[in-house]
Amino acid sequence: MSRQAPPVLRTPRLTLRPLEMTDADALVRGVGNYEVSRWLSVVPYPYTHGDAAWFLERTIENRALVWAICDEDGLQGCIGIEDGLGYWLARPAWRKGYGFEAARVVIAQWFTDTGRRSVTSAYFQGNERSGAVLRALGFRPTGEAQRKARALSQDVMATEMAMSREQWEARLGFTVFTPRLTLRPIISADAPALVSLAVPEVTRGTASLVTGWAEAEAREWIEGRRWGGLPGFMLGIEREGALIGAIGCGGTPLSVMYFLGPDHWGQGLATEALSAFLPEIFDRFPVTNAIADHFEDSPASGRLLEKHGFRVTGDDMGTSKGRLEPSRVITYAVTRDTFRVAT
Repeated sequence: MSRQAPPVLRTPRLTLRPLEMTDADALVRGVGNYEVSRWLSVVPYPYTHGDAAWFLERTIENRALVWAICDEDGLQGCIGIEDGLGYWLARPAWRKGYGFEAARVVIAQWFTDTGRRSVTSAYFQGNERSGAVLRALGFRPTGEAQRKARALSQDVMATEMAMSREQWEARLGFTVFTPRLTLRPIISADAPALVSLAVPEVTRGTASLVTGWAEAEAREWIEGRRWGGLPGFMLGIEREGALIGAIGCGGTPLSVMYFLGPDHWGQGLATEALSAFLPEIFDRFPVTNAIADHFEDSPASGRLLEKHGFRVTGDDMGTSKGRLEPSRVITYAVTRDTFRVAT
């Protein structure tokens, strides 16, 4: 029985599809850039149309587990997993989170074969962006080895990494326990509680919550913020089995947002939730910083952010469905190295 071509995979922003011979020009433009090829072990430099044609013919004929990474502007890179996870992105596609997004769906596809127990990868030392992506996916170092960097015409030390099926499956959920709270993915059944939490005191401080909305509208809000392994989600904040608020992140740069019902203000619960959430996002996603903001008339939110290492970066105008007109917001940022777990 002949081997099937790899399936088309999709993420919120990307389509991963089998390579085609017509991809040759895009490959040359992308991996032919020295800043891209210098981090790869098997790609020659300079990279010619002949190299691209040879690679495409071999990959297509063998129906290898290699995909073109495409966004709305076309092919932005390649990713494969057959001999270990490896990928490259064209220079204009760097710093968009595409590597993490593409790798996550490819690994999920890899483990659909129940006989596969692990996956390996490696990165050249100095390529810390790739190292951060692999660690965020759940890979752990297994050793070091010299590997040929063809673009550099020399051997370079590489960090070898691996991830077991069990480690991958442990990464799929997102539930965090604190002394008083449980942070867990928000679900449709939370809609009635969410409606009751969306009082004016809360909606004035958020961008998207609506006072007086119907449960169907709350469920729609929840559906757009479900945990799916990538930024762009909310976790419910639960206390003693009851939903009392939510916390989440999304966007580029990564923005953190949260709210609690008024009955739960002033008890240190927001501090407890944010202190548990921030380490998780820096562990789970290959980001170096996060941002947040609050409306000028909510200074308590500013004090909360500063307790966790956020620093003021400026001000802007923000909108809220709980306000009649745009209002001034204070903007903040924190880095992987400067965030704090507050007590």
